[in-house]
Amino acid sequence: MFFHTRPAQPSDADSFAAIGEETFALACPPDTPKADLDAYIGAELGAERFREHLASPDKSLFAAEVGDAVVGYLMLDREAGPPAVQALRPLQVSRLYVLSRFHGSGVGQALLGVALEQARAGGHDALWLGVSRHNARGIAFYRKLGFRVVGEQRFPVGTDLHEDFLMCRIVAERSAA
Repeated sequence: MFFHTRPAQPSDADSFAAIGEETFALACPPDTPKADLDAYIGAELGAERFREHLASPDKSLFAAEVGDAVVGYLMLDREAGPPAVQALRPLQVSRLYVLSRFHGSGVGQALLGVALEQARAGGHDALWLGVSRHNARGIAFYRKLGFRVVGEQRFPVGTDLHEDFLMCRIVAERSAA
């Protein structure tokens, strides 16, 4: 399968929203109430919200495509990290979602490669993210790519508070990646 990554454009907002709607629940605890999932998806993963993110100078978004179809996306955030992230200039992987039928295809790994390139180019010393402690597949994926658990946080999904691990990867020199 051939795929490529590219910087996102405003026209990607609808595709990102569709991917978010399909995939967000997969990363959440299975007992998350549907009303809370729907509330979060409606507030945070809609096309209009993605257009806001695309216009923000603190965020960078990238698309992964197979042919002309967007099958995954990455959102990086340059806002300060939590105290558990011990870095001078961390960069957050705030969203990395790939349609489930493309899990295991290398798309997620390629998007994380873009995150590493962006971190190096921007002078960031670490990448960090939050992942549900119930998302075994996601945790294993990030560990395989050099992330380690450095703390915990609560993540609100509607009225439900999820327990997430904070994971961090030091951004090494290009030759070490």
